[in-house]
Amino acid sequence: MAIFRNRPLALACIALIFSVAFFFVLPFSVSLILAISSVAVLAIIGFLLKRAKWVHVLILLTALFIAFGATRVLIGRYYAKKTLASNINKEVSATLEIEEIYSRSVYGSTLLVKIGELNGTPCHAKALLITDDLTPFYLKDHISGSFLCGELEKTVLYEGQVLECVSDGAYVSLSTFEGGNLELIKSGNRSFMTRLSDFRENLHFHITALVQGEAGELISALLLGTRDSLDARTARDFRRVGISHILALSGLHLTILLGIADKVLSWLRVGKRWRILILTLFSFGYLLLTGFSYSMLRAVLMLTVLRLSFFVKEDYDAFTALSACGAMMLLITPYAVFDLSFQMTMLATFGILAFAKLQIRLTRWIPYQKGVLGLACRLLRTAIASCLITLSATVAILPVQWLQFGEISLLSPMANLLMIPLATVVLVLGLLLLMLLFVPIAASVIATPTGWVAALMLQIVGAFSPLDGMLSLQYDFVPYILIPFFIITAILLVIDLKKLDLLVLSPMLLTIAAFAVCLSVSHHIGRGQLNCIYRNTGSNEGILLIQNDTAMICDVSNGSYTQLYEDYRLLKQHCATEIEVLMLTHYHDKQITSISRFSDSIMLRSLWLPLPTTDEDKEILASLLALTAEKGISVTVYSYNTLLTVFDTGGVNVVEPLLETRSTEPALTFSLSFGETALVYQSAARSEYERHQTAESAIAGDYLILGSHGPVPHEEIAPSLQSTPKEIVIGNEKALLQYEAVHDCRYILYPEVKVYLLE
Repeated sequence: MAIFRNRPLALACIALIFSVAFFFVLPFSVSLILAISSVAVLAIIGFLLKRAKWVHVLILLTALFIAFGATRVLIGRYYAKKTLASNINKEVSATLEIEEIYSRSVYGSTLLVKIGELNGTPCHAKALLITDDLTPFYLKDHISGSFLCGELEKTVLYEGQVLECVSDGAYVSLSTFEGGNLELIKSGNRSFMTRLSDFRENLHFHITALVQGEAGELISALLLGTRDSLDARTARDFRRVGISHILALSGLHLTILLGIADKVLSWLRVGKRWRILILTLFSFGYLLLTGFSYSMLRAVLMLTVLRLSFFVKEDYDAFTALSACGAMMLLITPYAVFDLSFQMTMLATFGILAFAKLQIRLTRWIPYQKGVLGLACRLLRTAIASCLITLSATVAILPVQWLQFGEISLLSPMANLLMIPLATVVLVLGLLLLMLLFVPIAASVIATPTGWVAALMLQIVGAFSPLDGMLSLQYDFVPYILIPFFIITAILLVIDLKKLDLLVLSPMLLTIAAFAVCLSVSHHIGRGQLNCIYRNTGSNEGILLIQNDTAMICDVSNGSYTQLYEDYRLLKQHCATEIEVLMLTHYHDKQITSISRFSDSIMLRSLWLPLPTTDEDKEILASLLALTAEKGISVTVYSYNTLLTVFDTGGVNVVEPLLETRSTEPALTFSLSFGETALVYQSAARSEYERHQTAESAIAGDYLILGSHGPVPHEEIAPSLQSTPKEIVIGNEKALLQYEAVHDCRYILYPEVKVYLLE
């Protein structure tokens, strides 16, 4: 393949990109050793190849670009450490400029801000501003106040937020507190970015007014990048089908729109030079309008380089343009190396370019014919090209999928084949719709077919999403397959294979075969095992069950969405990609909202609900039944004291809750059995009830969890089970150990997470 042959600038730019990443995440000394070693290895290879003409240039460019990247990172890190690190966990006064609004609600707001002054000293760093209420401030507003400066890791609200903040340049968090009132210094209403944002919102409003419902939101997301307005279930479905890139504005969208604009200009007989100028201006205008994402910036820069090559009469090299654009972005904003959009767009484009020759060669095998046969051959070539492009991009972004998301969709090739043509139609009609927005009659005529196609896209994605197409990349064997795959593929892409270029596909085929074998063996072994995870966060608890990649949650909490989401995050680390069953042990009114939000973001197939015992429970049950009917979730209403089958051979039995007079929480007990092993959970309220009523538990288990659900803690541990448990887990820090146990009994105090393997 030899993708870097005669491309010294491309290799030097890639060295800069990697140097930025290494100097950001590794100690300076380690990064320096890696940089010097890389240049030395390159020099040795060049000496062995004896191509002095380009080797000297390549070594010089690589060393120079590594120095550029390292210097840019070190300046940023040194400045941040000097100005911000010394103020961690201290009260500071600051003036801020709001650069981006991550979220705004009555429960709190998170904003990306640029610090103008810190404790009266000029400062040019960024931070994450966190307020505990709905902020009245908007984009580009200048505010001042007193804040508590903290570490990002200790103040973030959801998975991945630290990475998002760091990729935007924020190193610390600023939290408001009582007495630290914020004051507006200067309104940002008249700023250019605010007016541009308002203009985009106005276009979004007009589109959704013409095409109502989720179809209108999808059209706006594809054209303007307003995907935050999409329903959470739509975003979930696109992610599960593996086509989230269609929602993220990138080179695909820009190429389609520029192709349309170029055709229109050609029909108007505009000369090529003027067309290039107009299309370049259109590209940068569209970049500003859609929010300046890294993926769109990369596409605009590459297309601009392509057009400039026409004026300077030089050949255009896509590899060099891609690497140069990436290096340019990192020299301006080095923290972009952490941004998922930057990583995905660079890797996906690299993969498509790297395997482009193979795509051309394979499609040439299909003959060119006329008539119906010719049409069939053309469709087959298109299908093969689409699948190869998807496969190439998937191979390239696999490191990000593995390390950041931990899963990958197997439905992506088929979904891309169906959805990209439909997305193209929506973009073509959508652009025409934008041009005719202020001609109501013409706009409504175009809006109708555009809405039909967008609705068809939603129907297809909705039909694909429930399919079991997600593959977890969290299995223990995955590193032993993927790491050799990445190394061998990289080597085959770099060396010159000549007529053996199809050999570069062999690691991919071997990897697929290895995955199939290892997954089959792992599932065969896991069939006789059940991972049982006890997760404790104060009075909220969960018993999480997972067999292979099938997961179930037994929720013992007050209906918290945060609890459910954290349960899923933990299950995801154990190879779960969705939740097969969510079982509630009792009712809380919060469960209605939390399950609605949870099922919108995570695939939930079935909900198990207990028979209600009070009128309030009946009302909650009715609301949950209406909710599940709307969202397509199957429901099982079970009776207490009834054995429920779990994963074919396991069983769960929930004892009817009792209510201690001094407790507002139900007294819960349930047992989980799998094979010959049994686990018993007993809430703090249940222990209190048994102690007051001098009652004894009638169930026995190998493991005993004394939970913390209920306001009254365990004061003594003297479980009256029919047999001595192997292990006692105490889920409340106020417990007093007074258990008369045999020598092999283990006590586990106050765990947040405890994992059992039942066989």
